[in-house]
Parts: sequence; structure tokens; C-alpha cells
Amino acid sequence: MARNPGQRGPRVLGAVRLSRYRDSTTSPERQMSSVEDVTASIGGHVIGWARDIDVPASMTRPFDRPELGTWLARPSEFDAVAWWRLDRAVRSMHDMSDLAGWAKDHKKRLIFAEGPGGGRLELDMTSPMSELILMILAFAAQMEAQSIQERTTGAAAYLRSVGRWRGGRVPFGTRPMPHPTEVDRDGEPAGWYLAEGPDTAEIVRTMADLVIAGKSYHAIAAWLNEEHPGVTPANHRATLKGAKPDPSARWNPGMVSTLLRQNTLRGLVIEDGCPVRDGDGEPVRQGDPLLDDETWRRLQAAMDARAMTGPGNRSNVHPLLGVIFCGSCGGRMYQGWLSPGPNRKAPVRQYRCAAKAHGRECRKPAYVVAAKVDDYVSRKFMEAVGRLELVELITIPGADHTAEIAELDEEVNELAKRLAVLRGAAGDAVAAQIQSRSDRLGRLREQPVTAERTESIATGMTYAERWADADEADRRTMLLDAGARVVVGETTRGKRDVDSRLTFDTRAHEGDGDLIADALPGHS
Repeated sequence: MARNPGQRGPRVLGAVRLSRYRDSTTSPERQMSSVEDVTASIGGHVIGWARDIDVPASMTRPFDRPELGTWLARPSEFDAVAWWRLDRAVRSMHDMSDLAGWAKDHKKRLIFAEGPGGGRLELDMTSPMSELILMILAFAAQMEAQSIQERTTGAAAYLRSVGRWRGGRVPFGTRPMPHPTEVDRDGEPAGWYLAEGPDTAEIVRTMADLVIAGKSYHAIAAWLNEEHPGVTPANHRATLKGAKPDPSARWNPGMVSTLLRQNTLRGLVIEDGCPVRDGDGEPVRQGDPLLDDETWRRLQAAMDARAMTGPGNRSNVHPLLGVIFCGSCGGRMYQGWLSPGPNRKAPVRQYRCAAKAHGRECRKPAYVVAAKVDDYVSRKFMEAVGRLELVELITIPGADHTAEIAELDEEVNELAKRLAVLRGAAGDAVAAQIQSRSDRLGRLREQPVTAERTESIATGMTYAERWADADEADRRTMLLDAGARVVVGETTRGKRDVDSRLTFDTRAHEGDGDLIADALPGHS
């Protein structure tokens, strides 16, 4: 950069750096003001700025920083580089050695607005004494950086150990509150934990119950948008911050499944994907559990099973999938649409045999208007079972600590490896942790494994009453559970009586001949 004839004195490159940890006391504006003041004090002028924001000095060399590195590659354009303080330039002796070598080779001055004593520090790198001073200061900066890292690591470890929330994004269903047991020297609350959020915690529990009951993610998202409009995770966080929520925000199925997979619903402190445990081997919690451990395991099992299901369990299947079959080949019939035409003003929904599409032979594939079949099935199903009391099968979870035992086994092995290289107090602490986990392992292994079982519960409601309030997905589930089967006979041109082509029964699909009434507990 050519010197402006109207400017005299040294050409100074102003350098600003701020790490990812924001601090108003080290703001870019303050740094720039200090650089301008020190430049004026030496009779120079700032010819440009190297502004590197979100760049930690301990991890990035001066020559690798986005803006400063570009300027240092063009040394002919300036005479000196000025920073607010030395720690804005480097935080390691190695980086300072590189920077000092560069300044010496290119005969540049390094200037710091605030040196060790508070005044300006200006170093001419042609002097051996300047190099020595810089290396001493760099050593102090490196020690400070290491101390900060140790304090940060130690603080995080302490927060994990006592179950204090470390901050960050607030999970849906919770809200930060002063820690109920951690207090400072004056007896005031110290730190935070995650308490149940008003209303939102109950929403999370209802979502889990719906998944366990077999509701689809699509259905749950629709329920949320209808019953709790605008109550989304993003709006939840905005409300806690006092910001204005977005009234148009909506849930989608992906948001539902993602939320219900989070370990934060159990209130646990998680590190490297595993729960943090205290000295007695118990999991440390950073807040109120929205779901107890048993409900959490049932929820995850239900979601795992859903992830492995086939097409018949998709939320967008037609109302009679798995219930309606072709009379010619016995294959399932699928939903399709007849496009509008000369004699049709609107699309018409159909059920069609799809043998050819599935690589099967069918002598005369059946097809039928869907709406008429739906009405027929509803009528016939109510004739068969509508008066009967609906009996539901509920699952009673078993007791199986296999997962927790495997988790503890892994922790004991890891702690044993650490113990092998530790001595003194550190070794004693790890040994105590191993002992506590081993004791818990022993207790868990002594507990019997009980199998999951089902029980029949009378609902006090008839099939007809449930059918009237059910949506399409629930009605299909009722039909499948009852073993309902509809067979569509051959299509005859000109024959409009759909019912005459249909047969309906509630016998089991496997042909065991049991009528639904025989299969229902309490009925004969």
C-alpha cells in the first residue's frame, strides 16, 4: 500500500482479536480505540485493520488467522503492527518466537498499547534485548492460557459432579431455576438446575405416552399444533428469554422423534454419550426428570420398534391396508386414484389389486370404489362387535437391568485402566469409584429378570362407542386387532352393487377359525 503524501510517520497495521468467549472488557471497539491512541502517541497513522473475531490465540498461529495472516504476507505495506495487549497477539512461546522472527527479518516494530506495567510497550526486533523481553512475556501469556483452561475444565467437572446445569440451550419441557441445594458462603443459591417447565413438562409426558400407545409421529405433531399452537421448542426458549415467540411456528414429525430421543428428558448429566455417575455409582442429574427411567426405556423400545417396522405401519397408509384383499389372487389391495375425466368432475379414490407391481400373477385384478367399501366395512364391523365391551391389552414392563449392568461394566473397566497409572490421592479416589460401581453391579445382578406381560383391561366402553370417536389410523388398528378381513370379488362391468362383491368376517388372518367374539376376554 503506497504512502499517502499527506501522511507522515510510521504506517501501523491495527490488529484486533477476540476468542469465541465473548467479554465486553475485550470488545473489538475497545481494542481498536487503544490501538488508535498508541498509534497517535508515536506520530503514526493506521493504514488498515486485521480483525479476527472468534479466533482463539492458543489454537491459531498469527500467520494462520484469516485477516492478520493475509496482512503479514504483505510486509511492505506497513512499518509496525499494534495490538491492545500481548495476549491479543499470541498465547504461546512458540508462536511468539515465529512472530519475533518474522518481525526481525522484515525490520518491523511490534507495539502493544498496554504492556506489563500498563503503559505502552514498543519493541524493535533488531535488538536482542527486545527478543528476550518478548519471550519472557510470551511465557507468562502461555502460563495464563493454561491456567484458564485448567480452571474451565475444573469448573465444568465440578458442575457435572454436583448436578448443576452448565448453561446452553434450554431443553423443551424445562426451565432454569436456582439450584435447590448448592449455596454460596452467604447461604444464597449458587448455580442453576433445570426444573420442570410450566405446562411444557406435561406436554412432553403426554407425547411419550402417545408414542408408547402406538400413535404416529405425524399424529402427535398434528395434536400438538391443534391443542398447543405455537408451543414449540424454539418458542419455549424465546419465551424464557423474554423474546417474542413466532406464532406461525409448528411441530413436524421429525421434531417429535428428535425430542423424545434426548437423554435430557431423564434429567441426567451426559458426557461422551454416557450418564455421569457420582461416587456411589448413581447417575447425576442436572434437573427434574420429565420421564422416569422405566417410562424412558419403554419409550425408546417403542421408538426402536417403530424404526424397524415395514410399510404397513407408516402413518400415511390407507384405512384398510392389511384388511382388504383381492378375491382373485389373495394379495393385498392398495389405494389409488382415478383422475377426472369426461364423466368425473373430481378424482375418485379406489382400492386396487397391485399384483403386477409386486411381481405376482393375478388372473383378474380387482378394483373397487374406496368410499363404498369403507362404509360397508364400518357397517359390518359394528354388526359383528359393536355391542361388545372393548377390552384393551396393556403391557406390564418386565424388570431387566441388562443395559445398566453393561453400562456399569464398561465404566469399571475404564476406571481400572486409569487406576493402573495413578498413585496417591488420585488413585484412592478412582479406587473408591470402582468399588462403589462394583457394589451396585452386585446388587443389580442379584435382582431377578422378569418378563414383560400383558393384561386384559375392561374399558367400560363398547366397540361402537370407540369407533365413533376414532380417527382412520385408530379404526384400522381396531380392525387389524380383531382379525377383520374383507375380500373383493371380480369386477363385473355394469354392476354397481358393490356390496354383492364383498365378503367380510372377523376371523384371524392365519385361518385359525376363531371368531373375534371368541378371542375377546370375557366374551363367548
